[in-house]
Amino acid sequence: MEVLYSLFLNLMHIMFPISLYLLYVLYKKTYDKKENDLAILLVIASILYITLKFNTLVFTNIPFLIINLGLIIAYLKQTKLGIVFASILCISYYTNFYSNFLIIFILIYLLYYFIYLKVKNIFKVTLIISILQTILIYILSLITNDINSFILLFEIIFISVYVYIMITIIIYIIKTSENILKLHMSYKELEREKQIKNRLFQITHEIKNPIAVCKGYLDMFDVNNPKCARDYIPIMREEISRTLYLLEDFLAMNKVKINKDIIDINLLLEDIINHYSLIFEEKNIDFENDIEDEEIYINGDYNRLTQVFLNLLKNSVEALKDKGKITLSSKVKNDKIYIKIKDNGVGIAKENLNRLKEPFYTTKIRGTGLGVSLSNEIILAHNGSLTYESKEGEYTLVTVILPIKKELS
Repeated sequence: MEVLYSLFLNLMHIMFPISLYLLYVLYKKTYDKKENDLAILLVIASILYITLKFNTLVFTNIPFLIINLGLIIAYLKQTKLGIVFASILCISYYTNFYSNFLIIFILIYLLYYFIYLKVKNIFKVTLIISILQTILIYILSLITNDINSFILLFEIIFISVYVYIMITIIIYIIKTSENILKLHMSYKELEREKQIKNRLFQITHEIKNPIAVCKGYLDMFDVNNPKCARDYIPIMREEISRTLYLLEDFLAMNKVKINKDIIDINLLLEDIINHYSLIFEEKNIDFENDIEDEEIYINGDYNRLTQVFLNLLKNSVEALKDKGKITLSSKVKNDKIYIKIKDNGVGIAKENLNRLKEPFYTTKIRGTGLGVSLSNEIILAHNGSLTYESKEGEYTLVTVILPIKKELS
């Protein structure tokens, strides 16, 4: 039992620096940081120290072969500096036992490196090194020690088999950990690709709105009417600028950026109404403006909130039948502004109402299901809320609640 306990204890001692190294690698990979070669050198040096400090299985005048673990790990990680460092440590260690055979150990470790270059399979390399090291230590021990050759052979084989099993277990743990880490990184990459796809769909959806507005005004544009140029071109210029803003956001590949400033939310709503007024007229929509006639300031992103309300109005327009009605109202209550958009369109089925904010969920034939999702994300970033109320075949009411700014600094 004492021997088994010693075997287990040695394994735990060796696993300590390796576990720390694996945690280090996990940290670096998770945060996309480059590994430092110094880390593997510290692991090799730690193995040497722990082997010499805590090893309890060294027979009389026979070196403990687990010192080769540092070299095997260096081969496994394919670090030339680590291989050189580990080889020097191993050669120094063994020449303490066989001081007259320095050249032999230098040659044998050069042979190990040649084997590594030819074989590459780390488990085969470990087996070959273990066998060669066993033979070498046995021969040198016979030369330098006056002991029974059979007992010596048994002791060295016992140590060699134990060391080979231990090294194999440790290599298996390292390789398995690295495979799990690769799986984790693959999953992380898939998540990143998924985010890119989501953002691509969001940007595609949002770009459609300003392009549709520009197309609407171009269809109504009369080159012989100076009033068209005066009224339509500034609007189209703003819509094109908004499109460029969206594309810049997509290139950033991050969460939707919110650049807050103090803005008059009622003035923003008036601008949106002015942009849509001609579309309301063209589609014979009865539009009712019930916005409070006063300045209401909030801390918000003008462009992002414009995206939201343009999208909500667009949805209302698409939901209407012939000669429908849309009402846009705003009201301040308890330091918050309540902005409501109501239409008497087709409404939303009860089973669909709770899923509106889900990405990609849509009941439209050509919809992407991202307009409401993105709008909700923007409103949440303003510490507000976006809610829907609807009755199929009768109406839909969208309520946006935003905190107002009491004092202007």
